[in-house]
Amino acid sequence: MFKFRSFTPVPLIIIVFVFFKPQLNPVNNILLISIGLFVMISGELIRVVSVGFSFSGTSGRENFLRADSLNISGIYSIVRNPLYIGNLLIYSGLLIVYSNLYALIFFDILLIVQYYFIIKSEGSYLISTYGEEYLDYRKKVNSIIPGFKNYRKPENRFDSMKVIFKENDSVFNAIVIFGLIIMYKGYILTGKILYGKPFSIYFGVLIISYILIKLLKKRIF
Repeated sequence: MFKFRSFTPVPLIIIVFVFFKPQLNPVNNILLISIGLFVMISGELIRVVSVGFSFSGTSGRENFLRADSLNISGIYSIVRNPLYIGNLLIYSGLLIVYSNLYALIFFDILLIVQYYFIIKSEGSYLISTYGEEYLDYRKKVNSIIPGFKNYRKPENRFDSMKVIFKENDSVFNAIVIFGLIIMYKGYILTGKILYGKPFSIYFGVLIISYILIKLLKKRIF
């Protein structure tokens, strides 16, 4: 589950589009889109803060367990797994925009089950790597439920370039899925794809931006 954690949401998203239709209501559609966007952006901001202040060799997207340092300050002194909380909020926000309660419940349950086993695996790895230091940290800071009594200021300076390169995939995926949801809801409502040209520009700009960031990352690193 850890190895493929970046890809496991893909089949779930496909299942949602195939088996769960949006429950369209013109009266509350704009409200749900607004709430969903707020939740989604909140999740991404949590990821940005987590990645931006994290130590090098941590909070990465590798398909193997790695922790060159132990993150225990900043947002990590509030909760041990902020990245997974951020992911859950991002996908929950998108599903609120999608407007199907059953899809939201289905997706979140399976994502939570996946993260449960991933967190267990990461915990075992950190215990074997950092021993008492991690065990002491784990006693003070909850895994999922935030707590502020042990808050410590971040030990690192915020690294904006690190955020741009590491969060490129997360932001790109979220914005693409958001666009697809809006297009799909319009198609379900009217039987045709609305605003084809603006959406073509929307996706074109996203793809070009994504590729440019990837090329820039390759040149720098």
